[in-house]
Amino acid sequence: MEKLAGIILMAGLSTRFESPTNKQLCLLNGKPVFSYSLETFNKRNFDELIVVVNLNNRNDVEKYIKDNHIKAKLVLGGETRQQSVQNALLSLSLESDDIVVIHDAARPLVDVFIINQVIKAAQETGAATSYLEAVNTIAIRNEQEEIVKFVDRKTVAQIQTPQAFKFSLIKEAHQNASNKDATDDCSLVISGGNKVKLVKGDKKYHKVTTISDLKYLEGLLK
Repeated sequence: MEKLAGIILMAGLSTRFESPTNKQLCLLNGKPVFSYSLETFNKRNFDELIVVVNLNNRNDVEKYIKDNHIKAKLVLGGETRQQSVQNALLSLSLESDDIVVIHDAARPLVDVFIINQVIKAAQETGAATSYLEAVNTIAIRNEQEEIVKFVDRKTVAQIQTPQAFKFSLIKEAHQNASNKDATDDCSLVISGGNKVKLVKGDKKYHKVTTISDLKYLEGLLK
């Protein structure tokens, strides 16, 4: 039977977050942001669970894992998101058709349902991601902050995580990555000539980038 591995990414330095505290360590309704994803992935009982950290948050995450008896391994991230994911992939002991689920800790309200949905889609197609349909009018702009043209929002997908992949596919995508600054794993898979299945996500998988995002999620939890 195929194995399942989870990768939770929290090695970023939160440069856009208006606080001296790393956003993954900020409290969301009394709990650190990263703990929500970690606890949800722990409930799913992955064969291997990797948390990718940086030197600034490693001790906090390590303590949380020990205090809450979570079976997870810490891996240090790289200079970019792509390098962080690759570091995690290299630490896994998987076969080609095993499934890897990759998730941003900055999307704390992920649930087991969507994790299962992307896993199922990846088992069938090789790669899958959660997404939202665009509800606003979408336009392409230029450097002068002028509208160049409009895009049919029916053709646009707002990509979220979690994302799931067959191990051989995502490992090869990162080994052959020409864009070391890639901010999304699906883009690397597609650039290698593969397709990615879309799985309907949810607004609650919103990513914490600014303080206002944190307040938005607090409102959802209440």
